[in-house]
Amino acid sequence: MTAGDDRSVQVGDKIIGSAVITGDHNTAVMREISVQLDSGKDVDVGAELSALRELLQGLSAPDAGKMARALEDAEEEGAKADPDKEEIGSAIERAIKYARKASDFAAHASKIASHLGPLVSWLGSGWTRILSSAGIAF
Repeated sequence: MTAGDDRSVQVGDKIIGSAVITGDHNTAVMREISVQLDSGKDVDVGAELSALRELLQGLSAPDAGKMARALEDAEEEGAKADPDKEEIGSAIERAIKYARKASDFAAHASKIASHLGPLVSWLGSGWTRILSSAGIAF
């Protein structure tokens, strides 16, 4: 490698909402995906968790087993008469962490957002970090 071949990237601050690509002949597509949050009082948590599981399990995630276990934890807690929102939020957060590693996550992000939005609305404003970690604006 010669001195002119340095492809490192240096950023002075945050670059949220940006794509940084190094290499030859690379392309990227940036999509703005956002959800509206509401009171969350009418959310069918079980149905949203089931739909989210179905979408995420269809991804090519390297940690698919860990992701599936996190989703199972969320669904198990969500089926209780008085579910623990902290436990569900933590499980969803873990699942998204593993799902983000999937090569096809971005291609399914808008469908994933359609289920994460209601779930985060139900969980409460303290859980908007799930959306941020998934690259979803709110």
